[in-house]
Amino acid sequence: MTAYWGSSAIIAAWINPEIRMRLHRERGVTRTHSLVEVFSAFTGGDLTIRQGADEAARTIANLAQDLDQTEVVAALRLAHVKGLRGGRVHDYLHAVAAEKIQAEKLLTVDRGDFNGITVLEIEQLG
Repeated sequence: MTAYWGSSAIIAAWINPEIRMRLHRERGVTRTHSLVEVFSAFTGGDLTIRQGADEAARTIANLAQDLDQTEVVAALRLAHVKGLRGGRVHDYLHAVAAEKIQAEKLLTVDRGDFNGITVLEIEQLG
């Protein structure tokens, strides 16, 4: 099964060994922007998950599957048509990336971020 992991789900995997095993087992994927968010959280966020830059980079190294510039612009145009604005656009790009890789579900810590913007099954972790 291919699952798309939102940045919150990747962070949850670092905190929870059971979720981390699932991330590795399912070979989860995400977009490049999520990697930046996760790297930021790992290197400067909550002290319980803090890592050095090298360790954080190794942790996220194989997760990226991304949209190209043309796909992002097309998605942004469609987001406007759908009335999506602000942070919802960021969430929408995650959903578009997940649909591009034909993920069967999108994993997140906050299901509400994705309600109404994707046809994918949304699984809430934690």
